[in-house]
Amino acid sequence: MSNEIAHPSNSPKQAALQLVIELVRAGKLSPLQGDAANMISIYEQFKTHFEAEKHKHSSESAIS
Repeated sequence: MSNEIAHPSNSPKQAALQLVIELVRAGKLSPLQGDAANMISIYEQFKTHFEAEKHKHSSESAIS
């Protein structure tokens, strides 16, 4: 993974992955608690949110 921070509007999947990794690094999300399904669920929620925002912004740009 690169050291560059992905912008959610440009790369929702990469931004979601980076956010989950940073939460683990910060000790806010532990891969040792529960199973991997929890971490995957959190990633999917971030990704869905970022993709919705990307779609929202692209729709607004098309209208303007």
